[in-house]
Amino acid sequence: MPLRVVVAGATGVVGRKLLPLLREREHHVTALVRKTDRLEDVPADEVVVADVLDLEGLSDRLRESGPDVVIDQTTGFGAADRDEAMRRTAKLRASGSKNLLDAAVQAGARRFIAPGMTAAYRPHGHDVLDEEAPLWTEAPGCWGEVVRALASMEEEVLTRAGIEGFVLRYGSLYGPDTEYAPGGDIHARVCGSELPLVVDGMGLTSFTHVDDAAGVVLEFLEGGDPGVYNVVDNEPAECSEWLPAYARMAGGPAPVSLTADQAKAQLDWLTVHQLTEQRGATNFRIRETLGWRPTWPSWREGFANLFGLWPG
Repeated sequence: MPLRVVVAGATGVVGRKLLPLLREREHHVTALVRKTDRLEDVPADEVVVADVLDLEGLSDRLRESGPDVVIDQTTGFGAADRDEAMRRTAKLRASGSKNLLDAAVQAGARRFIAPGMTAAYRPHGHDVLDEEAPLWTEAPGCWGEVVRALASMEEEVLTRAGIEGFVLRYGSLYGPDTEYAPGGDIHARVCGSELPLVVDGMGLTSFTHVDDAAGVVLEFLEGGDPGVYNVVDNEPAECSEWLPAYARMAGGPAPVSLTADQAKAQLDWLTVHQLTEQRGATNFRIRETLGWRPTWPSWREGFANLFGLWPG
């Protein structure tokens, strides 16, 4: 049955993938954008200008749209400065997502779908973590601000009366227009020999192709039980696996190797954490409860496709 769907963050890398998928299924799609210069070429039935940090204006726009489902795909990670990107994202999760949830409830929406991150899990040994693992709310610096804002937002989404709440915890997003694509930050750092391997570094990364990040939302428009779901591929990868493979496919130099002490002296704290102690996530819950399968089961295939190396 066609639904009325509002997508906030409609011009982001996931939002732009999601909009045409929704329209292909004949849902009525309202794209929520913050700036008027993004009104053109947005594949939606209607485009509405609203700032998720402005609750009053946001509530008015959602009441006019009358949504069945509200989807939050907002992010601050497009900012050039990494700390600024984290501060923006923390503000969006702490205030913007909650405003959007409030407005969705007031507008009579039945479901609310919010974005989370598997990278926010607290490091724990060498485990691959499921949805019951705690978020690292005591993490330092700007990253800690992001995780605490995420944890607070998730609790609001999952406990709000009058609406069914879903949190989709994505892995590291890759694919067209992401930081892994040519011109993106990871691509530039790898090709510029700025992202090294750390000797004995055991950091794990779970990846999510933007095709899967967008496509999985369709599963929750009417199906699935409210709750938290890891949306990742089948193969969490140590940096010693994915980083050299990515460098080869991107046509960059082999990553240099640093000791742990050298890495701490030369790199920012968050990068060292990601390379040495970050944990991967399992997609078991969403596979078993919804029968979901990622379009790109492994980052190996997805990276190859990103660089035109995958057959077909």
